[in-house]
Amino acid sequence: MKIELELEDIKNIQNLIKSRINELREKMSNDSDKEEELRQIIRYYKTLAKNIEKQL
Repeated sequence: MKIELELEDIKNIQNLIKSRINELREKMSNDSDKEEELRQIIRYYKTLAKNIEKQL
């Protein structure tokens, strides 16, 4: 499924993804028990951000 978004909306989504990655990195430094799980989530978000960037 594809959706069309305004450039401003896309930029807002990208900023949200970047903010979430930073939050998870901070959490990862405080919680070593969940480090691998958080790394996987961060990888997913980075892939998502790259896919968005490719479509611009």
